[in-house]
Amino acid sequence: MTPVLALVLAIGLAACTDGPAAEAEYTPPAPGAGLDLSAPDGAVEDWPAIHLDQVQERMVDGENAARRDYHLALDRCRETGWPVRELEVAELERLGTTRLRMWISPGLEVIRDDHWTLGLEDGAPVDSCLFQLEYSGRYSHANGSTEMSRELGTAASAGSGVVEPVPGGEILPRFPLDPAADAPAGFTAIGTSQVAGASCRAWRGRGIEGGIEQCLWSGGRAFGFDDRDAGEGCSPTRPVEASLDAIVLSQEPLDGKGCRIRTLAFTVGEALDPDAYADPDGDDA
Repeated sequence: MTPVLALVLAIGLAACTDGPAAEAEYTPPAPGAGLDLSAPDGAVEDWPAIHLDQVQERMVDGENAARRDYHLALDRCRETGWPVRELEVAELERLGTTRLRMWISPGLEVIRDDHWTLGLEDGAPVDSCLFQLEYSGRYSHANGSTEMSRELGTAASAGSGVVEPVPGGEILPRFPLDPAADAPAGFTAIGTSQVAGASCRAWRGRGIEGGIEQCLWSGGRAFGFDDRDAGEGCSPTRPVEASLDAIVLSQEPLDGKGCRIRTLAFTVGEALDPDAYADPDGDDA
């Protein structure tokens, strides 16, 4: 039972902390700076840059679960006559979603995920209806010579907010995959499709909460992206780093309960924008 659904029954929510805190600015070195471009035997020495931008959300009865619970709680709060602070339209659109972004190339690996959940205004009583959107996330950057990782949002505000890059940041070599043979366990191939302008292999099977259909990018086998690694496509069940091995471009729960994935943008072979993948520095967009 989610905290908001509990409010429907008992008008109670755990208090939340403040939103994202400003963090020290970090300008990453140029992709590939100091990178040893020699590749081990069989590895692909060069492969196209990839940019992925998608939204994941948990669905119940065909609708975003967090938004449904919020509206139920809001209705009950209005019945009590208690003061209510409602979410704004833009906040409501983000509620209950995770945005995953990835920028990768032979000399760069940047992953960012942002999450929006429901909480109460700072200092509000646990039985109040003063709602606010709570933000958290994670940003990591590696370029072959340095690496850094920082928490975003409320987790960042609990620390110093200053993260310095450290030596390292190895970009692992990529290897071509053999032609796929058998279907993955529990899944059936249902053809091919296109998502965000990219070809993908479609599968039907069972996710964590029920039947799902998903489409995996099928244009990257020559440099190590698997289009038959079907399974639950949403974090935290599937860590965001799993997209470095297989990219789920879309997923839909068959009975309206489970994880939905919508890809907003996906490019292969286009130049990556340094401003887009720079350290977010407290940004929650």
